[in-house]
Parts: sequence; C-alpha cells; structure tokens
Amino acid sequence: MKFVLWLLVLLVVAPSRAAEVPNWNSGPPPAVVVKLVEPASDEVVVVINDNAFGGNHAGLFAGSLLIDPAGSYLGVRGEDTSWQGPTLADYARYQTLDGPNIRLYRFRLQPEAFTQIERRIRASGFTPPLFCASAVQNLLVGVSPFDTLEHTGWTSPTALGRTLDPLTQGEAAPGECQKLDATPC
Repeated sequence: MKFVLWLLVLLVVAPSRAAEVPNWNSGPPPAVVVKLVEPASDEVVVVINDNAFGGNHAGLFAGSLLIDPAGSYLGVRGEDTSWQGPTLADYARYQTLDGPNIRLYRFRLQPEAFTQIERRIRASGFTPPLFCASAVQNLLVGVSPFDTLEHTGWTSPTALGRTLDPLTQGEAAPGECQKLDATPC
C-alpha cells in the first residue's frame, strides 16, 4: 500500500517539478551516424533507447505515424519553427541525447494487423512517466507477429527489447533489429 501511495505522489509531483530539474543533456546531440530508412507504409518500428539500466525510453512508428508515450520529442522538436514533423531518423537522433545505444525493431505487417495497430495508436491517451515501454508493448499485444507478447502493467524499455529479440532472430524471423547505422543488432 505504501508503494502505491508513493507511486501516486511521484506521478503527480514529478511532472509538476520537471521544469526545475537541470537538463544535463541540453547540448547538441553527439556525432552519431544515422542511416535509417523511413518506415514503409505497412511497417511498424519500435525504437528502444537503451542508454541506462533498464533503458531510457520506448517509442513506436506505424508507417509515418509516431507515438512517443510519456516522451518529450514532439514538444521539444515542435518548438523549432523549421521542423517538418517526426521522422524515424530525427526521432532516433533525438534519442541519442542520452547516448548512442539505440535499437530499432522493424516489422512489415499484413494490412489488417497494421490497421489495428494504427487504430490503437490514434485511440491511445495519456501515458504517465515511466510507462512508455508498457504503452508500446500493449499497443502490439495480440496482433501478428506479436502474438507472444502479453498485456503488461509495467515493463522497462530493455525488457521490451528482450521480448522483441526472438522475433528478429533466425531465417524465418518476421522482423529485424537495427542499430542507428542500419546494421543488424
């Protein structure tokens, strides 16, 4: 019970005090080579920022549609009047503010599966801080090729990546894992 109360206090107080916390990574992103192809119109790409223990963040593209649950990308990049909107390359580069350990899990889906995920993204609501990976995982649950994923109350970005790894390994794998330079993970 104490844990639940502590978690509720954290979820209420932390966002209201976020502007007071120094942003240690406010400088330009490190020089990182990003050679990513933008998602195809039937492709889902899960982006895992794994630059800390447990991972820092998880986001999801369905074609050109981005969901950045509990993330800052859209707000920060939206302040730039010359910004043309989210792209996979820009989003991945933004994640490198924490470091270069970014993995991208790419899957081409059948039309009905893709439409189902796209619908879920458009219907999704607010995601509290620290719940980005569970939001991404829950958007994929029950849709082929993500049949083995289970609905979760919480997971970390690193754990989500580990859950997706088997779907990107072997000759018959339905997806692939890439690093920022488009080489295999």
